[in-house]
Amino acid sequence: MRVSRELVHKDSEESMLIATMDEVSPDAYLARLRTIPTVVQAAGARSTAVSSPTLLGLEITRQLGLLMGHRAGGIPLDWAFLLNELTFKGSDAFGLGIATNAAAMTASVRISSARVRAGRCDEMTAFAVFEIDHDVVAEGSGSFRCVPRRTYSALRRRQLQSPRQPRPSSSGALAEVSVHGLDLQAHLGWPSANRLIFDHEVDHVPGLLFAQAGIEAHEHLTGTAPHEVALVCPRFAEIGEVVSISARRSGHQVSTAADQAHERVAQVRCA
Repeated sequence: MRVSRELVHKDSEESMLIATMDEVSPDAYLARLRTIPTVVQAAGARSTAVSSPTLLGLEITRQLGLLMGHRAGGIPLDWAFLLNELTFKGSDAFGLGIATNAAAMTASVRISSARVRAGRCDEMTAFAVFEIDHDVVAEGSGSFRCVPRRTYSALRRRQLQSPRQPRPSSSGALAEVSVHGLDLQAHLGWPSANRLIFDHEVDHVPGLLFAQAGIEAHEHLTGTAPHEVALVCPRFAEIGEVVSISARRSGHQVSTAADQAHERVAQVRCA
């Protein structure tokens, strides 16, 4: 089955990273990736983190989770998916495959856990294994809460009624970066030209922007790009309000925290 924009909650074709998804068994599906558009691969001047294969893998995992929710979980198209946690672990082979021939890559996907209430799935976790020529090159998982549109509208009523339009900042996710030894301090940027993240209007800070911030922090503190990232989003982060970023290196791993109004809004671990 060809994947439509609605199934992955995207407004444009260029930010869709999955071409097809077909049922293999009642709880398992096989997806084929699309060739990654150049506009997504090189969105912005800071090409390292913006075009990071790890960031692309994380977004592919997110899109696979949405697909599984709609197709295998029976979640209506107008429901909202609230991100709890997103993880991805890739390899050099994955990075090469994404850059040169993503359309040859497949992903085996299943729902690893789900909670059903009143006949509807309201929380789920999807797990994906990526392969090239039957060799495993990456894996990822995404955990979401699933709520009816009217519930989401009630939850976000104030923000939806008075939407904020933040000022575009640098091409990266970090602004005003300060590095002291193993520690980094910064503010969250707003790279609205990045079509991978900002494909459509948003009423809160996208989780993928926090992931990019964590990847950039890893690059600042280690000088290398990470192959593995784990993102946790415990609460909404509001647009137009300062988000403070702090990161610390421990060996090859960098832990990044995002805080807004003295509350934790995201945690990212990269390695």
